[in-house]
Amino acid sequence: MTGSGFLALILLSMGWRFFIAGVLANYQALGRARGLGPLPGIVGSLTVFFSIPALAARGIELPWPWLWILAPLAIDPRCVAGLVLLVWRK
Repeated sequence: MTGSGFLALILLSMGWRFFIAGVLANYQALGRARGLGPLPGIVGSLTVFFSIPALAARGIELPWPWLWILAPLAIDPRCVAGLVLLVWRK
């Protein structure tokens, strides 16, 4: 493994960890005004965007790549999911 490949692996794993921890923090702070905002969803979306070519290099093809890229934005309650919850509650 080259140095740039190792750095990319570290950055991807940090992105996934921030996304998971950020979404959990946003769900815990859902009723309160604080939270991380839409940042975990955006980081998760970017992480998936850069993970898809890494998976394709290993021979793993994901169907509907744009669905997987937009999924973190739909999961995060401060992004699209939060807007849906606001409309649903009213």
